[in-house]
Amino acid sequence: MNKHYNRKSKLKSVLCCSIVIQFIVDIGIGIGIGQIKAFTPQSLFNPPSARYYESEWKMESSNQFEVATEEETAGDLTKTTLITLPAYLEKNHQVDEGLSNIICQAAISCIEISKKLSVLPIQSSSLSSSQGLKTNVQGEVQKPMDVIANEIFMHNLKDKVAALASEEEAEITRGTNLSSCMYEIAFDPLDGSSNLDVSVPTGSIFGIAHHTPDKPFSTAGTNLVAAGYSVYSSSLEFVISIGQGSDAQAVGFTFCADMDFLASQGIILDKDGDEDTSRNMAAQFILSRPNLQCPPNGHFYSLNDGREPDWPQGLTKWVHDAKRGQTPSGTTYSSRYICSLCADFHRTILYGGWCGNPRPHLRLLYEAAPLAHIVEACGGRGSDGVESVLSLVPAGLHDRTSLFLGSVNDVMELESYGDVQQMPKTYKS
Repeated sequence: MNKHYNRKSKLKSVLCCSIVIQFIVDIGIGIGIGQIKAFTPQSLFNPPSARYYESEWKMESSNQFEVATEEETAGDLTKTTLITLPAYLEKNHQVDEGLSNIICQAAISCIEISKKLSVLPIQSSSLSSSQGLKTNVQGEVQKPMDVIANEIFMHNLKDKVAALASEEEAEITRGTNLSSCMYEIAFDPLDGSSNLDVSVPTGSIFGIAHHTPDKPFSTAGTNLVAAGYSVYSSSLEFVISIGQGSDAQAVGFTFCADMDFLASQGIILDKDGDEDTSRNMAAQFILSRPNLQCPPNGHFYSLNDGREPDWPQGLTKWVHDAKRGQTPSGTTYSSRYICSLCADFHRTILYGGWCGNPRPHLRLLYEAAPLAHIVEACGGRGSDGVESVLSLVPAGLHDRTSLFLGSVNDVMELESYGDVQQMPKTYKS
């Protein structure tokens, strides 16, 4: 009897303590002491980026978005307001309907490519045998996924733009709806494809400008109105920059394949209904990095150290000093190099430092200018080692350039050493 009575007493004590704790939490919320939030199992399933967005993000431009505040969600503290890619574009005053449609179609292309990549190790042998090996206009052997990714971009964008230029195509492709299209797009459909056989992250890159009918794709990167890249990795990331000059801003989205979670947050996607299916598909990209800013300084540099014997004197000197904390900034740098431009660039934007290639190897239209537009929208710098990449005017569709992207102070410090551009040279893969 005594043991039974003791168990009941302990149970009552635990229940009483729980009630008291809940009461204290409720009082704390009610009178505003601290920022105490009720913990529920559902909160475990809210992504960290979404919780950050709810509690901290404020957009400081004239482009305000409605954000769920604690007062607005007092009845349901676990509910999170998520912003989809189409919703973000719709509220952005720098984006018209035509530009919004292009960005959404680029995002959808990245989703489709990501799905192909997810099963590539299983299907690679059949793809290789069915398509064979081809050489593109760059003189590079195309992998089957290069061809597939290019076809996906072409198919999804040809009726949304006046002209398309692809790293995989020798000539400009005209859009199929010229009368109503105001923009042209240049893209690298699958960057880093040499890494596919070992499942290293890859990406896609694109830049969008107003169409110049007489001579498309002939203007400097300063004329880009938007740019973007994706990273195909543990998550599918989609980063865009919109605007020009000081008005440009960069944000990041993450793909969410969990329809049940999206539905629980009020995002209902009816892919088989009468709604715009393409915008529904793009709505699976959720705003996860609402105000991308590249740190003004970092402590990483990213390039192929194995090419050091061929580097020019200035670059060799900077790397020597950087490893020893002897640059003007006094920072001791570490090397981080994936050999996949989108992945190296993504890390650089988030952590600072710089990434690039001292050789005139990267394509101005398809890689260098779009990524320079993005990094400068993040407060960083894109340089060819001498001047801003955005000031370079292409002489041809497939012009190449040296490229250094990253923290503004780090890139300018590198430039100050002089002689950082390597002479052209071809290496075996």
